[in-house]
Amino acid sequence: MNLFNKIMAVVLIFFFFMMFLIIAPLAFTTIEPLYTIKNYDEHPHNATVRITGYNGEYFEETNYQLNSGQTVSVEKPKKLLLKWSNPFKDGYLYFASGDYHYHIVSENMSVIYYSTPHLTNTVIFELINESGEFNLSITEMT
Repeated sequence: MNLFNKIMAVVLIFFFFMMFLIIAPLAFTTIEPLYTIKNYDEHPHNATVRITGYNGEYFEETNYQLNSGQTVSVEKPKKLLLKWSNPFKDGYLYFASGDYHYHIVSENMSVIYYSTPHLTNTVIFELINESGEFNLSITEMT
């Protein structure tokens, strides 16, 4: 085995070791949903969720018909998880490059929320009817 082949073997071993260290958290960490919608009202409601990612990294607009007590969770797309795991990107490893714009509309009400998604956070939208008054609430769990 000549010197070039030995150097290439060491480089390949190092490369695979580094890839394992970078990708391992994706396999061994519980990855929370991108967002969850919960209807706590006794009546069904329509809701539209629009998410715009930093620098066009992601876009989604989805309409939901939520029955009473229904919960919908949307998983983080695998392509985003891989992108956030790139050790050469700007920003923190396993985080989006910047804030995402979350916008929910239901029953002529709307709420806007900004958050930087990462592996273990999720944005929770709640449709609540307290004392006959409909309300939208947004929280974030990390």
